[in-house]
Amino acid sequence: MINFFILKTISRAYLALIILLGAILYKDLTLLIVLQNTILFLIISTLIFYVFNHFKENKFTYASEVTYLRVIISIILLSISINAFSDQDILKNFYHNSYFALIAFLALCLDGVDGYIARRFNEKNSFGEIFDQDADTLLILILSISLYLNKDVSITVFLIPTYRYLFLISMNKYKWMRYDLPESYYRKISCALSTFLLIICHSQYIKDTSSSYLVLISLFVITFSFAKDILWLYKREKYENK
Repeated sequence: MINFFILKTISRAYLALIILLGAILYKDLTLLIVLQNTILFLIISTLIFYVFNHFKENKFTYASEVTYLRVIISIILLSISINAFSDQDILKNFYHNSYFALIAFLALCLDGVDGYIARRFNEKNSFGEIFDQDADTLLILILSISLYLNKDVSITVFLIPTYRYLFLISMNKYKWMRYDLPESYYRKISCALSTFLLIICHSQYIKDTSSSYLVLISLFVITFSFAKDILWLYKREKYENK
């Protein structure tokens, strides 16, 4: 159920989207791009607050506000990547000058900020953890789309964001996949490193061939991380059934 609090939060986030759109795209901003971003924003926001209501949270924390900002930046990046595919001016402004990479790097840095705020104000909750993970995956997915459309990287790049969705599907199918994983700095570092490598691929100084190698390294890092977690869950299941 949509209430006044949710509408107020979405409205505030949409205002942030419009301000950032104007500041980032400036002369390249068109009514069509505003419409694209609005539709994407409404779809993603609907999903966010559907999950928020599912967890029956009574507060949208400061940490989640920062995560929401990360999602807004990701939406803008998606719009840029799609339009750059057919608009040479946008391609030149954001890819040839590495602005796309800089904006994506800002989104990655904010990933550390929301985690710090959650710890600083003791705001950790189940929704915040899921929201943070999905924001990470969304950014990786958009970086993958961007590389595929504008940097001639092969379709294998989509394996990187697919892992999380395969993991979630497996959780519904296998009971032993539903155990809570322990805190892991390696898991956090591997996600950040994988994302950072995809961002580096967008630099004007990185050639398409080098981008393909960096994507493979990113894929290896994230594969090893998920394999490590799945193995831990499987061993725990064996231990519980002894």
